[in-house]
Amino acid sequence: MRLTLIALATLPILLSACATPAQRITSNLTQLGVPPGQAQCMGQRLGQRLSFGQLRRLQELTSIRAERLQRMSIREIANKLSDERDPGLVAEFLRAGVGCLI
Repeated sequence: MRLTLIALATLPILLSACATPAQRITSNLTQLGVPPGQAQCMGQRLGQRLSFGQLRRLQELTSIRAERLQRMSIREIANKLSDERDPGLVAEFLRAGVGCLI
């Protein structure tokens, strides 16, 4: 019985570890307030284009949103991603955002 409870408790963690970068990006963008359809489109595009470091940076924003308790616009997210050491991240993010609106 106890082993079953432990297995059930760890299942969501194991499943989230199997998520593709696109799925994680989609989930993070949705949590930040991007509409689900646009988040999915952007997740697919960004999942193919971002480096591991860039993906991690985008995931860090999810905790910022939790503190604010309100939606963030694409522009606000891009501003938070802005970093002079990696201007490519914002460029890819905005390119995906605009591409998914068309």
